[in-house]
Amino acid sequence: MRDSGPLAVFTGSATSVNVSHVLDDIASMVPGTHHLVATDTAILDTPNYQIFGTDNPNNMCGQASALTEYLKKNSPRALLQITDPPLHGTIAGSLANRHDIPFVYRYSGDRFYEYRVARGRERLTAFALGAILGRVPIRLATRHIALGPAGKRRLIARGVPPERITILPPAVNPSRFDDSDPISLDVPDDRKLVLFVGRLSHLKGTETLERVIPSIVERRDDLQFVFVGSVERDLDVPKHVRDHVTLVGKVSPDAVSDYMAAANLLVHPTLTEGVPRVLLESLAAGTPVLARDVGDVASVTDNTFDSNKELEDQLTNLESIPLEDVSSFTPEHLGPAYRDFFRDR
Repeated sequence: MRDSGPLAVFTGSATSVNVSHVLDDIASMVPGTHHLVATDTAILDTPNYQIFGTDNPNNMCGQASALTEYLKKNSPRALLQITDPPLHGTIAGSLANRHDIPFVYRYSGDRFYEYRVARGRERLTAFALGAILGRVPIRLATRHIALGPAGKRRLIARGVPPERITILPPAVNPSRFDDSDPISLDVPDDRKLVLFVGRLSHLKGTETLERVIPSIVERRDDLQFVFVGSVERDLDVPKHVRDHVTLVGKVSPDAVSDYMAAANLLVHPTLTEGVPRVLLESLAAGTPVLARDVGDVASVTDNTFDSNKELEDQLTNLESIPLEDVSSFTPEHLGPAYRDFFRDR
């Protein structure tokens, strides 16, 4: 990286909650001036960044134009892409190389293999983006960030020298959950709550839960499955178990912690993943987790499953699932690694 100048972060049109948290991580753990290049005006509320590019169209051409304009007028010590590695990584890497700016590639999810679990036209799109276009930005990068050991192995398998890869997982601040107020749900008092947070979609593992809920309820009729997140389709479960399912829908990010505080367990059956922030937040809120062993999930929790049978058995014995320590993912623990990676060189 260069000896001086601001750290530039490119988010393009991305405005998800996870993007906001990553921006907060960088601002809180990396000293100095931070520039943010984005096209969605929703990003204007982001604190601790000088923001560029929001007067450009919120599409691919607009994103490339916003970053081009920024690099013509500014000379950051490095340019970091934090999400959508195939598209944002290619835009950022190409333009950074054109302007002789060090480019930092962040492998934020298991995009190289997402096509293996996608379906229909989504599978072809995932293959084209992840397995083909996704190779471009990793060759354009000066340095690479992986979220965990699995991500690092993926990059090494694609020819990135190990010494150019640094593991920097997302951070979670447990104090954010100190004031969580457990939500009150209209369910029988004797039922224990199994929480799912995320989109009801194929890639998030919704079909896995649809398959196992009936058999789990037969073994444990005191469980209530609570789904929090946007709904892409209805949940398909038999009528006789529907009173054991609560569909909450999308809630504000601040409200999610109240559901975590009320739950006995958070289940995360996603088919593809990096380091799931929802697992970190659940543990920080004091709620144990159970997750499919994909991506870098195993770097967060030992409470994992591979098959539906394992998921059923563990959910029917949820009292035996321990609450794990999240201290290795706090800003206090990760801060030195972030500062060392981004320090002026």
